[in-house]
Amino acid sequence: MAAEWTKLWSVRATWWCLAGSVVLMGIFAPGLGVSIANSYRSDGENVDIPIAHPMVLAVNMVQFAVVALAMLAITAEYSTGSIRTSLQCVPVRGRMLFAKSAVAAPVMFLVGTLLALVGTVTTAPLLFEYADSDLGKAVPTIVCTGVYVALMGVFAIGIGAAIRSAVGTLTTVFMILAGLPGALALSSSDFTKKIMDYLPSTAGQHLMDGDAEPYGRMGALLVVLVWVAAAQVAGYVVLRRRDA
Repeated sequence: MAAEWTKLWSVRATWWCLAGSVVLMGIFAPGLGVSIANSYRSDGENVDIPIAHPMVLAVNMVQFAVVALAMLAITAEYSTGSIRTSLQCVPVRGRMLFAKSAVAAPVMFLVGTLLALVGTVTTAPLLFEYADSDLGKAVPTIVCTGVYVALMGVFAIGIGAAIRSAVGTLTTVFMILAGLPGALALSSSDFTKKIMDYLPSTAGQHLMDGDAEPYGRMGALLVVLVWVAAAQVAGYVVLRRRDA
């Protein structure tokens, strides 16, 4: 774990991904906040918008900068060939995968929480008279955003261990988190709507927003954990069965 910590912070890609995610959140969240407020204003509606809600919507795009950071923890080693050295030093492959995930998870949690704070603070003034500044709603959303981003980081590491290619991993994660939900949203079938409810990105939205339907935060957390576990198992199986 000490070695993985050193590798994570000693490459420029880590800092570029972190900076990029903060910049993206600072752009998307306020933009969405202004758009939502203007939409209600033009319709003449009087509603209260939780100050953290636009940030939750912005996470749909910003999360990929963080996912890229997490997946590079393993795919970069395959692209450079340094994975051989890692496995020679840590021949128990499951231990190496666990170390990468264990180091990434708390880092991603802190990054996700920071992004949520940035998105919420920069958006709140732009909601104007529609802003619901109840911290009892905002704080759980901010914390759950950190949890969701951390889990998606571990999810990306599992997918990266299975696919081994940075491009392939990012494409796969993008399709699962954005492409598949977008395609299913085009259908009006109740069956496809039920499928969407159990995709990781949809469950993540419920986790962050705290929606009660079709399940609460604990149910959403369970759905996301199942996806993360499946990705980690797939990564472990491939790691055990294939040569470096």
